[in-house]
Amino acid sequence: MASDTGGGKGTGRAGRTAAERGREGAGETAGPVAAPPPPWRRASPSRRRRGPGPALDRDRVVGAALGLVDREGVAALSLRRLAAELGVTPMAVYWHVRDKAELLDLIGERLFEMVEVPPAAGGWRAQLRAIHRAMLVPLLEHPDAVGLMVGRARFGPAGIALFERILSVLLGAGLAPGAALAAYQSLYLFQLGFAATAHRSPAFRAVQVEGAAYLRSLDPAQFPAIATVSPSIGPGSLEEQYAAGLEVVLAGIAATLVRGR
Repeated sequence: MASDTGGGKGTGRAGRTAAERGREGAGETAGPVAAPPPPWRRASPSRRRRGPGPALDRDRVVGAALGLVDREGVAALSLRRLAAELGVTPMAVYWHVRDKAELLDLIGERLFEMVEVPPAAGGWRAQLRAIHRAMLVPLLEHPDAVGLMVGRARFGPAGIALFERILSVLLGAGLAPGAALAAYQSLYLFQLGFAATAHRSPAFRAVQVEGAAYLRSLDPAQFPAIATVSPSIGPGSLEEQYAAGLEVVLAGIAATLVRGR
């Protein structure tokens, strides 16, 4: 059973992207691993745009689509709207993506590609902290696209590389295969859930402030548990809330290691 001796801080955005780094065990680094393309993915065609201006390719199409989602949300995205954004005909866009569903998958993959995975350093907890803090950066930068990471996007090259890296850390820590997968899923769900709720509108924040004040006003005799934690409801930055939540998940993984499961 491996113990965690690394209590260091996450390394932020330092390191290579998830697509560039392959499998890395707890404390060991391997070379990049390229996963074969999934069966539903067609190759990106190569076609130069006629006339002045940069060539249109899949990378440019996806980048423009992500920008549109950032500004107007997923609901506003259509291939016709995207074509107008790029200054091309809709058929030019269809040359690079089959339909909107494929485009949404590619946007989700782009977010995984933006994760700058740090080099392996320290024990398993330190590595997982660093990896997940790096994952959080593109999620918070592109909050309206977070939901696109839960479908086929996970099976793109960057998603597979990230999956392999995290599983390697968990297995290297001493978890059994089933426990390692359960730990990965817990971390993944915490990450997406936090990112989905971190993009808070003024109206949402106002509701939270009002709700926290209401909870603090409840009779402690009737609601003793709420009264006990009510002073902790509300204060704390997003960074502090994220760090506290991540530590709870890591503590659960550590408890699983102690039980030897």
